[in-house]
Formats: sequence, structure tokens, C-alpha cells
Amino acid sequence: MSEPEPLTLTQTAAETGRARTAIARRLADIICLPSSVISPQERWIVGDLLYEILRNSDARIRRRCAQRLAEIKDAPANIVKLLAADEIEIATPLLQTSEAVSDFDLMEISRSGTTGHRVLIAERQSVSETVTAALASMSEPAVITTLLRNHGARLAPPTINHIVALAQDEAGYVAALLKRQELRPRAALQLFWYCDHANRKLVLQRFAVGRSLMIEATDEVFSMAAAEGWADPLVNRALKFVDRRQRNRDASDASEYGSMEGVISQIRVRGAEPELIGELGLIAGISDSLIGRICDDPGGEPLAILCKATGADREFLDQLCEGLGGFSASEGVRRAMAVYDALSVEKAQTVLRYWDWSKAGDDRQK
Repeated sequence: MSEPEPLTLTQTAAETGRARTAIARRLADIICLPSSVISPQERWIVGDLLYEILRNSDARIRRRCAQRLAEIKDAPANIVKLLAADEIEIATPLLQTSEAVSDFDLMEISRSGTTGHRVLIAERQSVSETVTAALASMSEPAVITTLLRNHGARLAPPTINHIVALAQDEAGYVAALLKRQELRPRAALQLFWYCDHANRKLVLQRFAVGRSLMIEATDEVFSMAAAEGWADPLVNRALKFVDRRQRNRDASDASEYGSMEGVISQIRVRGAEPELIGELGLIAGISDSLIGRICDDPGGEPLAILCKATGADREFLDQLCEGLGGFSASEGVRRAMAVYDALSVEKAQTVLRYWDWSKAGDDRQK
């Protein structure tokens, strides 16, 4: 084969462009041949030649190659990565369908590309947990909404937790999160605080469960722990979650108001005084931070869970709603009563204790 003649001044840019387009097309044709015709080694060598041409070619040539290679499962990785990270019009076919783009490359493109690149990756028929984690880490609403709607995208627990935290400011995530099978009790009961009434009911229907099996399995452990003088804080914490009783009897006996109902009656008259709220939480057997959050919540649902879990009658729920007055009385009471009537005592205790248990764990990790 003779050496190619050097370009002369009489050769136009159009003529050079035609030659470059032709060689790119021919090399792409070779790469697309079936494995029965071309060996892996030959495909790699041809790929190296084409890679150099594409790096220095205009968008039109790169777009044509991207379209050709999108359906080739074993297309050269260096070319696929180059084109998948290209401008969005070129990258689209590869990011949408190419099986030759590795998870590593998708993660790298997620970090370096545009929102458009990330949306296309989030739309892929199958998206691994590592790639969805990279996509979600950018906290872009368009990308996260696409991920949540794509049931071919697998979400690891840390990714779900990250999105749940974002849902505090992005209410649009809530409904989609509730449809995800990866949602677990800890994340769902955290999500509860960011839900409207209808979605709060869905959270409770799905995650407010009884503890009968736990109670039966740990029955004899209570006597063991008592014999050890309640010396193991981890055992004590677990048994507090399982215990049938919700109220702190010692706190109730020591209270100047006589009972939880007595505290509620005072809240009805005096309002949300910090001393009364603290006393309410102490008798209910929950932390100061949790009772504060329950009483500050603009809806009536957490108050219903508190009253049902502690065995307070409906009339005291009504009094508590009236005394706190942090929401529209009629609407808030209606929401509260609907939740109160729908939950059993045991299920309400599970929710209340899980909130308290998970909050205490989070505080220790800080």
C-alpha cells in the first residue's frame, strides 16, 4: 500500500470532510461485524483507529457513529465512553440503550455530564444501585423523579434515605417513594413527617405493624434483664421497644397532675407550655425531641398516634388538639380522629416507639 499523498492547497475542506466521513463509516462497519467474522483483537485495533478519528471530527460524524454503535453489545469501550460523554444529541442513543457502557463509565458521566445526561441514564431499562447512588447524589429534582418512576432502577437503602431527606423540601418525591418496594420502615416513618394526610395514612397502612411475635419471643428476656439489674443498655433499649406498656408509671405517679390525662387537661387550659409538653413526653415514655416534634406538627395525625399508643381516650385527643391549636381545629381534629380510629393500640405503639428508637440511634451516631 502506497503512502497517502499530503494535502495540497487545491484540496478543499469539503473533500477532506468526505474522506474522513468515509473512513469513519468504514471502520464503524468493521466494528459492527459479528464475532464470527472479526476477532476481538481486530475489533480493538480498528476501535483504536476510529477513536482517534472521532476525537478530532465534527459532531455530524460522531453522531452517526454513536447511532451505529448503540446496538452493538461489544462495541469498543473507549469509543462508547467517548461518545456517551459527548454533547447530549450525540450521547443520547448510547445512554438510552447501549449495553456496552459500563457502570463505571455511567458513574463518571453522571459526575461530569449535564442534567440531561443524568436524566437519560436514569431512564435506562436497568440501572444498578451504584449508578443510582451517583445520580441521586446530585440532588436534582428531574433526575430523582425519573429514578423513582423507573422500576428498572435499583435503589440502595442509603440512596432511599438520601431521597427521603430531600423530600422535606421536595413534596413531589413522596408519592413516588411510597410506591418503591425498597422503602423500609425507618425511611418510611421518617417520610411520614413530610406527607399530607392521604400519604400519611398510606405510610401507616403499610408500616404500622403489630409486635406479637417480638413480644412472645422476648417474654423471658425481661426477667433475665431484671436479674442482671438492667445493666445492659442495648438490651434495655430493645426491650423498651418490645414492652407491652407504653406509659412510664413512675413518672405518672410522681407527676403533680396525676396522670397523662391530667397533663392533657392542663394543656387544654394553659396551652403548649414547655413544662407541660415535657411532662407529657415523660409520662408517655418518649424523648423530649419526639414529643416536641409531635406537638409542633401542623397535622393531627401524630397526636392521634400518641394518644392511641398510650391508651388515652378520644376525648383527651380532642382536648389535646384544642389546647395545642397549631392547626385548623376542625380539619386537624378530623384527621386526628381518622387515624386514631384506624390504628390498634399495638400498631400505634410500634410507630411511636420506632420514631423514638430511630431518633435515639441517630443522636448517638452524631
